[in-house]
Amino acid sequence: MAEIHVCHAGTCRARGAEAVLAEIEELVSEVGGRCKVRQSGCLGYCNEAPNAIILERGARRLDPNNVFTRIRTLDGSAKVVERATGKRPPLEGAGTSERLASLRAARARQHAISVSKWNTALHGLAEQAAVKPALRSELSTLLRKAGFPEGVRADRAGQAMPSAIANYSQWSLESVTPVTRHSALFAFSSSDLKRGTPHPRGRGRMAEPVTWHTTLLAEVGPNAEGPLPWVERDYTPVSSAKEWEQGRCEMLIKVYADGAATSWLHSASPQRVWLSRPERTRRTPEIGPRSREDDALLLPQLAGWCRESEEGGAGNERVAVNAVVRGIRSCTLLLTPAAAGGAAAAPFPTAPAGDAAEAEGLLQGLPNARVVRARLSAPLVAEAWAQMAQPCRVVVSGPGGFNTAARAMLAEAGVDVEAHVTVLSA
Repeated sequence: MAEIHVCHAGTCRARGAEAVLAEIEELVSEVGGRCKVRQSGCLGYCNEAPNAIILERGARRLDPNNVFTRIRTLDGSAKVVERATGKRPPLEGAGTSERLASLRAARARQHAISVSKWNTALHGLAEQAAVKPALRSELSTLLRKAGFPEGVRADRAGQAMPSAIANYSQWSLESVTPVTRHSALFAFSSSDLKRGTPHPRGRGRMAEPVTWHTTLLAEVGPNAEGPLPWVERDYTPVSSAKEWEQGRCEMLIKVYADGAATSWLHSASPQRVWLSRPERTRRTPEIGPRSREDDALLLPQLAGWCRESEEGGAGNERVAVNAVVRGIRSCTLLLTPAAAGGAAAAPFPTAPAGDAAEAEGLLQGLPNARVVRARLSAPLVAEAWAQMAQPCRVVVSGPGGFNTAARAMLAEAGVDVEAHVTVLSA
């Protein structure tokens, strides 16, 4: 018997993973299949979401043919079921295609609503409500939460921002401090108590620390992501939960030339922005310094953490389970080629370089650190795994293609990826 695991990490959920799982469950029942359908964590194919994987009982290795990406149609879900059960589900039944397509849209919309992404939730809803009157009440409710109770103008050009948006508060942009030529620290402040708290407490309960993020509304005007005059982007603040509760928030943001939100934030220099209440992300924190040779973040911090470990004598030796180990035991910083355009394309040309020369200067001479001008490779992964004190957990955090490659390299190095590897999309 096989099991079908449907990724329910952030990117896949945002692209309708819940509906994919519901489709697959129904199609499995249509063919009388006995395989189980479950949710899973990130599978490492974030750029190709939503995704699913088939796990066959007794199989020691993952069959690449059992990985399914871009499951964005009913036929895509049917192919997963056919592979797992050996039977092709019937898709031509009365209303089957329409019913499941509607289910998929509804599930994706419900996820957007659960994280207060009103533009995403409203995408295509007006058109659906025009032919399905039952959706008109939901359309009206979402427009009211988005601050447009009277509806959005058909032309949308020059559409003003509303005075209130459900689960969002306004923050003032206090300062922009370049960190590298491509990234800067954006500092915000707010006195609006509706901003919420990352760590809810009450009824005698202490706050339980969690990893959290906030959604920023970039006022870009008419866009393809929905009918509202903004796009929604998630950011994880580098400031603490306590600072948020005090009305302060800092976010380290890389400005992309083709990024709708970041280019707006940099070029428009808005005095005020809308940030959502804190949303719980995951329990496992992620640290993902950039590794492009013209934009390497956190270089002084990396050097400091390496020195801290060296001075503490942690090395690579086995330590007691309850021992406090500080710093980074072993750091290999991989630098990939710079993007086309170089310094001329940099949004903060006078900022610290954050480049290969600075990295080599700061890490040179540290016995537990090195700079390698190369991409991640199987030998580097195997070497790093061999140096690790055991037991340990591997955390892979990056774009989908990187995550997929790293997962395969870890498996090649003999790591039990199902038991010891956590993949986080970034």
